Amino acid sequence: MLTPGTAFAGTAVGTTTSITGTSVSPGSSGATINVQVSVTPASGTVWPAGTVKVSDGSGGSCVTSLSESGSTAVGVGGCSIYGVGAGSYGVTAAYEGSSSFTWSASGATTVWVKGSAPVFTADSPSLSATAGGSYGYQFYATGNPSYKLSGAPGWLNINSGTGAVWGTVPSWVTSFSYSVIAWNSSGSATAGPYTVWVRHPRPHTQLSSYLSCTSPVYAAHEGTCTLSVTNKGYSSASNVNAQINLPWQLKALHCGSFTWWNYGCSISYNTASENLGTLYPGQTKSLTVVFVAKFGWNLWFGGRPHVAIVKVTGSASSGYATTYSAAWVKIVPRGWWWAF
Repeated sequence: MLTPGTAFAGTAVGTTTSITGTSVSPGSSGATINVQVSVTPASGTVWPAGTVKVSDGSGGSCVTSLSESGSTAVGVGGCSIYGVGAGSYGVTAAYEGSSSFTWSASGATTVWVKGSAPVFTADSPSLSATAGGSYGYQFYATGNPSYKLSGAPGWLNINSGTGAVWGTVPSWVTSFSYSVIAWNSSGSATAGPYTVWVRHPRPHTQLSSYLSCTSPVYAAHEGTCTLSVTNKGYSSASNVNAQINLPWQLKALHCGSFTWWNYGCSISYNTASENLGTLYPGQTKSLTVVFVAKFGWNLWFGGRPHVAIVKVTGSASSGYATTYSAAWVKIVPRGWWWAF
């Protein structure tokens, strides 16, 4: 037991631990947090010795020994936490104590580690595609970014989380363009723009025609021939010219179903012609000519009272695309002239 008035040996002295400075190098994902600390005694002139543990709040830590200057301990130190990812960290420093000083911990200091802006490492998509087929590519960028399309057609899609681009190329498309943007909290990167040319397994413009005529028709009576032209290709067919060629046994009267319905159609040397303009994919336009069947002894091959069958031809063209069609008209004699 101690005699009254005797000093109590070994009494622990309290301390205050504080973070005096932080820095981040290189300031991006995988960075190093450098921390400086000091430990101050509550009283007296003897500075604490021992170690201080620094933590970043996410499992990373380092330990520093308090340094001395000459023969006097000054209670300061510093250490580094390596390999820190981008984000915000609450850094704390805890003095672990010694035989002379008690444990103490500092309040948290916030350290922000800036991440790296994305960098594309896979950005070489195909620049060709097939009409009606699928198109796709897997883009990839560093920095765990999100992805989006820019300047892309509506049928092209992207997975914002993975960077996968996909879509089905419409049959009428000849080319398309797009860019891919990758971004995170530190910045963005753009891949492209890319221009993709579309192949077509069939010609861009494919015209199809069908010619139909009144048959049979009585001699000296009227009939019609109609040429229907359809664009079965993938692209618009411009400047489509249609013609119906009548044999001499049928005389062209006028275009259309009525004499006033011409719409730019003309008749020359028993041929009806009209520019149908532009035919869009799947669209059909037609040309109609009204004729009268001739009569006379020469029509019936020397006066023999039998029918005559004649051929009518039609055609339509647009650039290098041309289509042909034919129909047969039976002319039947009727009235007093059939015997001559």
